[in-house]
Amino acid sequence: MCNKKLLLPGGIKLQNILASELREQAGSNSFNRFDYQAHWIVYHMIIEFKKKSQFLVFCEFHDDMTKVSDIQNPNCAEFFQIKTTAKYNKWTLPHLTKTTTKSSGVVKNSFLGFLFYNFMKFEAECSKCHFVSNIGMDAEIRKWQSIIEDGKQLKTTDNALYSKIKNLIRNEFNNINPNEFDGVFDKFVQETYIYDGDLPLENYEKVVAGEFFRMLENDEFYTSNSNKILKDIIEDVRKKSKTKIEVPISYNKLVEKKGISSEVFSALQSSVKKISSQSYFKELEEFLTDNGLSLPKRRLLLRELKEHKLRMLDINKLLYQDITYQIVGVIDEVLTKYYSRIDDTSYLLDKIRKQCETIIKDNTDFNIPIVEAIFYERLVSENTTI
Repeated sequence: MCNKKLLLPGGIKLQNILASELREQAGSNSFNRFDYQAHWIVYHMIIEFKKKSQFLVFCEFHDDMTKVSDIQNPNCAEFFQIKTTAKYNKWTLPHLTKTTTKSSGVVKNSFLGFLFYNFMKFEAECSKCHFVSNIGMDAEIRKWQSIIEDGKQLKTTDNALYSKIKNLIRNEFNNINPNEFDGVFDKFVQETYIYDGDLPLENYEKVVAGEFFRMLENDEFYTSNSNKILKDIIEDVRKKSKTKIEVPISYNKLVEKKGISSEVFSALQSSVKKISSQSYFKELEEFLTDNGLSLPKRRLLLRELKEHKLRMLDINKLLYQDITYQIVGVIDEVLTKYYSRIDDTSYLLDKIRKQCETIIKDNTDFNIPIVEAIFYERLVSENTTI
């Protein structure tokens, strides 16, 4: 339970978390691990958003990720370590409790030691800790997790396993008062969750993209720019992970510098067209009619445009998306260059076709009707993106 006595002005209760020195500021020196970490954060946000959860995450703040569920008035937080390995097939207690000694002689905490530290340092403000990885756990860790996930006490259900974990952590924190250690450990052992984060190291980018696009499709979002939006969100996570801050820090400033909320996905409604085939395409068809296109030609262009949008949502069609960006670049260039003839669609289309024939000639997914459909959509769309 979160301590109800830690109320600060405005309802914020994270006084220890906001004031405590940070262990790490810049994230991992390994780009691959750092990139995986950024993708997993976005993946976790997508999964939680699909559950209709409200949350705010802080990137590289006391841990790889820190999360609060009450965005406006948080009183406690969850901490996440996101670790990858190609060395092991499964994590074991010895692996997770292995300390390392730096060149300076300072002993660096183990993975579980860092999580224990969060419970010790932040007390009631730390509600849960998570160790997330690209691989699974051995039978011993799975047993521990199954007991606490069922709401049972490890100490009474399997005292031998409880004692083994306690001794391993105790060896790492042998300078702490025994009574203090026991109290912190009992919360640590019941509120620490260790699991495979469902994001394989081999193709994590595609998995995240697939989950993102499914979220958009489930909500009837259609946009040829969805790939770019996902990249922008991941880049925002990277940027905020690398942003250095000084503590103490206000909650509002922390949100600005390090925070990304579930509202980032809700905000897609303002940057992505939420199209129903009966509203958006009706508007486009009316525009085509006003421009004198015949019924067969209108219907063909609308069919091509719908298929085009579905292809743009397919993460496996990266070449298709790249060619689309080139086509849009040509269209925008022609519209700007020949602005004085903006209403002469036949003239503009002739210029666009000649330039785009070279771009699409070796790709069987493209044809002139698709180019023409994109052109007309570009004329109607209010968005600057595609």
